[in-house]
Amino acid sequence: MAGLSSLRAVTDVTETALRSLNDLTAHAKPSAVCAYGPGVFAKPGASRGEDLLVLCEAYPNGLRAHLRVFDGYPVRFLIVDRTLAESDVERGTLGDYLTEQLLYPHKPLINTDYLDALAQKATVRVAKEEAKDLVLEFAEMCRGLVATPEFFGLSRMRKLARVFVPSLASYHRLLEEPVRGPNLASLRQSFKAAISATNGEELLFDGDYVALNDAAVDRWLKDRVSEQVVNVFRQSQRAFYSYLSKGRALYLSPELLAREVVSPLKLVLDQELDQRKPEDPKNFLFLRTWEGLVPVTERVSLDELIGSLKLPRPVTITPLAGVLNEVSLVTAGKQQLVVKKFTDWHGFKWFTLNLVSVGSKLFAVSGKARMRNEYGMNRYLSKRGVRVPNIVYLSIRQRILVEQYVDGMSLTESVKQAVNQQNLTPSQSHLFESLGETLAGVHGVGVSIGDSKPENFLVKDGELFIVDLEQAGKRSDYPWDIAELMFYAGHYCTRPLPPPALRELVEAFVKGYLRKGRAEELRKATIVRHAKAFSVWTAPVVILEISRVLHAAK
Repeated sequence: MAGLSSLRAVTDVTETALRSLNDLTAHAKPSAVCAYGPGVFAKPGASRGEDLLVLCEAYPNGLRAHLRVFDGYPVRFLIVDRTLAESDVERGTLGDYLTEQLLYPHKPLINTDYLDALAQKATVRVAKEEAKDLVLEFAEMCRGLVATPEFFGLSRMRKLARVFVPSLASYHRLLEEPVRGPNLASLRQSFKAAISATNGEELLFDGDYVALNDAAVDRWLKDRVSEQVVNVFRQSQRAFYSYLSKGRALYLSPELLAREVVSPLKLVLDQELDQRKPEDPKNFLFLRTWEGLVPVTERVSLDELIGSLKLPRPVTITPLAGVLNEVSLVTAGKQQLVVKKFTDWHGFKWFTLNLVSVGSKLFAVSGKARMRNEYGMNRYLSKRGVRVPNIVYLSIRQRILVEQYVDGMSLTESVKQAVNQQNLTPSQSHLFESLGETLAGVHGVGVSIGDSKPENFLVKDGELFIVDLEQAGKRSDYPWDIAELMFYAGHYCTRPLPPPALRELVEAFVKGYLRKGRAEELRKATIVRHAKAFSVWTAPVVILEISRVLHAAK
């Protein structure tokens, strides 16, 4: 472990130091002792003296700090009641003031097994809490998010350093050369062992990386809005209790406590003048794509992106017709890619949809939210056998997502032809049965597409692909998907009275849907507020005909 050479000095004075514990602990029995802090993990010469954490049985003072000098060598004792220390490890009672010391590399001196078990408890709790915070920040994108094991420790340390300023110097010392590598290896090993002990309940291993369990993501997403508020409060509370704990340990007066805050803050300001910034833990976060891992912190322009993909020349970029102008087709030789730029969209299209569908469905207009949905639901559905384009690359900061181009025919063309002829052909009936079965399969794994217009489906070699998932999510808006797909398809009917082919199309869809889905969802699609949302585009007589077929589903 990095910095342990300095512990030789501790070894020389350990016997003398431990003999003084009877006086320091008010005769409470010490149950465990470990060395912690920069004296353990900082580079040689970066720290003067050592810090010893002493856990005592029934320590009457609860938490207290003492300084002693042995042969000119300062040793700082942090003496804590064992029950109080365990409470901080399990619940953050002291604002993680003690938990933090067990996250950093440390050296058990007495009762190693107990201290290792306590450190693992701290590591498990922190890993789970940091995983939950990832869901609060990245939402659906967590479906393909992976992290190195050390990320979870660095993320918590960085948060503590941001709200509890005295921790910032330790965070810097942990990651400076030449001890950076050994310290990260130590963190990696401790979090790897802790995550393995959770049995995949929230976190699981994906090769050498850690991924989030889909069931845990679902659970945390349900309370995402309220949890974001709680998360901010929790961090503020953690900072308050950390300062309170340190003040309690040192018997600080208000003036000394202010000095404790101002001194590290001055260090922070000096470091910023030197352009030294704390390392971002997100450097240890990645997103999975068809081509491999992409760093979360990646920032590239479209030109740089195309260059990094090493596409054959010449390269042409063409806006795709019939969709938003933020979507382009990149052609390089025989290779074709779709590039989506997720800008915030407040134009007429989404304003109109949100207005007419009020009470039935609200569409996401934020570019950030739409990109999360597109990536997360693509990953989720792909793993469950639903045909979606392969994601090649993405940049969160630039809101760019690159997918393989699906060279198929838009379902819109098949719908336009079908609803304006007298009867369906057998191949058309088969196609719309497949459409119903595909949508029921998506609903069967708990996903609502959100924007299920025919143009968001492509037909290639007789197979259906879903190519737009920016409004999708893990929610039960299944009747809306059915209503939008069917009622929107109906607006392509140009005859004054709908031909038999329209009914046959809906019947084929219902037949396919019922292979995997529930008739109840089909009937719910006919409720008034759904039909009303599409009355702007689709003739009432067409909506009535479609509703009759859906409502008769059994």
